[in-house]
Amino acid sequence: MAPTKEEEIKLKNYNSDLLKPSSAERFLKAVLDIFFAFKRVKAMLYSANFDSEVNYLWKSFQTLEV
Repeated sequence: MAPTKEEEIKLKNYNSDLLKPSSAERFLKAVLDIFFAFKRVKAMLYSANFDSEVNYLWKSFQTLEV
């Protein structure tokens, strides 16, 4: 789940001691520095699930043909 724009702005503008935020917040701040990080993860998940989705649809179509 991606952060809201407001949360993203707050994390990007956070300049205080980096030990104060939790490890999850530090991780998210690092991820936000990656260009299109959430779109890339979504694309990787799509690619990883593609074969199983095609097989599922193929079996469903075969059931409909019978």
